Amino acid sequence: MPLNEFDLKVVTPDGEVWRSNATSVVIPGLDGYFGVWAGHEPLIAGVGTGAVMIKTPEEHVVKLVSVSGGFVEVSGAGVTVLAEAAEVGEDIDVIRADAALTRARERLSEHFADIDVERAKVALCKALNRKSVAERAAEKRTMIV
Repeated sequence: MPLNEFDLKVVTPDGEVWRSNATSVVIPGLDGYFGVWAGHEPLIAGVGTGAVMIKTPEEHVVKLVSVSGGFVEVSGAGVTVLAEAAEVGEDIDVIRADAALTRARERLSEHFADIDVERAKVALCKALNRKSVAERAAEKRTMIV
């Protein structure tokens, strides 16, 4: 493997979602996004809800993976994102993402005593993220990482 590349894995409890060599990756941390390049110092950090943006050696377009929660480990062996949930942007069903977003918004607008508002807000955040990642992946934007 060339010196400017590293092994990148995105894994959930259900299995591996993404694996490739990468030249850089931008990850949604709990305190904001952060970037990792080959040779990065070892690190373990929390992962929030957002888009993992992957630059592969063969691609001119950044690959997007929607993630929700978990941890990332950066080591000499590469980068592993251990996410509670993850989906490759191109694989997200936009119709299902829209339906989940509508349900989350309706749930928050009900204002009933039995609603768990914090849980409903988390569901809304995850639904917005999935839809955003799906739309961005469909556009095939060229981004510099």
